[in-house]
Amino acid sequence: YYINNKEKVFIDVTADWCLNCKVNKKLVLDNKEVLEVFKKNNIKLMRADWTFPDKNIFDFLQSYNKYGIPFNIFFSEKNTEGFIFNEILNKTQLIKILSD
Repeated sequence: YYINNKEKVFIDVTADWCLNCKVNKKLVLDNKEVLEVFKKNNIKLMRADWTFPDKNIFDFLQSYNKYGIPFNIFFSEKNTEGFIFNEILNKTQLIKILSD
């Protein structure tokens, strides 16, 4: 819905058992500076929890040729197909992409 309306959307596919997901959340996604960038740029945050198998999440990952997590993608007018981040997030890169 948000993507079709050309809104900025950041999707975080994560799971309780995913160690790298926890690291990304603690060091980057929950960082005060990053949270401010999300808010300032009116970016909708969506989280897909893959702690338990879910066909919709699996199909979403497969549509991007991904078969594991963490998976983070950002949609905007500039990134209509989605900007796919590395598995281990980099705060500086994330802020730069979100702010463009």
